[in-house]
Amino acid sequence: MKKPTGYIVYEGVSQLDGVSPIVGIITMKSANVKTGNMAQLWILRSDIHPIDAKKASLDDAICGQCQFRQSLGGACYVNLGHAPSAVYRTYSKGGYPVAESLNIFKDMKVRFGAYGDPAALPVSILATLKRYVKNNTSYTHQWKDNKNNDTLKQVSMASVDSLAEAQEAKEAGYRWFRVTNDIDTLREDEIICPNTTKGTQCIDCNLCSGNSVKAKSIVIESHGTWSKKFNEDKVAVS
Repeated sequence: MKKPTGYIVYEGVSQLDGVSPIVGIITMKSANVKTGNMAQLWILRSDIHPIDAKKASLDDAICGQCQFRQSLGGACYVNLGHAPSAVYRTYSKGGYPVAESLNIFKDMKVRFGAYGDPAALPVSILATLKRYVKNNTSYTHQWKDNKNNDTLKQVSMASVDSLAEAQEAKEAGYRWFRVTNDIDTLREDEIICPNTTKGTQCIDCNLCSGNSVKAKSIVIESHGTWSKKFNEDKVAVS
């Protein structure tokens, strides 16, 4: 019998809005050139195709108020017509079984959030996955609403979009991942993403896994199809 290409790790209500139905699916392989062959966690609305969710501005259930949301005209690099659509189609046809135990991901390297914010999932799911996987990458724009969430700090980088937000994240106890249009604006506690400087793939780097790694925070230049829409001067700081 052919092995599944992925597994459902969560079906239930979004933790971001407390209402909308979402699904978390981990696909077991990836051809992503930047990340390498890491397993990928996709967080999607379970009731509507990702493109339709964007058009109807229903993607807040999986992305919160991230300024990169395409439904808000943001600079998100994810092409919804590619992998998210394929994953949703397979899911809607019943192509992914429910993971009976998260230990099936034991010693794997997993990208938490190939699309969607990990904070949309229950923190218990993230904590259990973190316990089993060898290492992970993870980024959350929901850190401002989770400044006392120690599990999220251990699992995820705070996604920040300005130097001011980087300082705010530091004061909240997060390591961070900062997107910028000016790669020369490095703080002393930041380094440029090793994929940019050395061509290192995420699967071999392991620096973007929150406070579980003791290292400087990471900076990357805005990239992808929507990068010209990114404007760090418009980022609001609480």
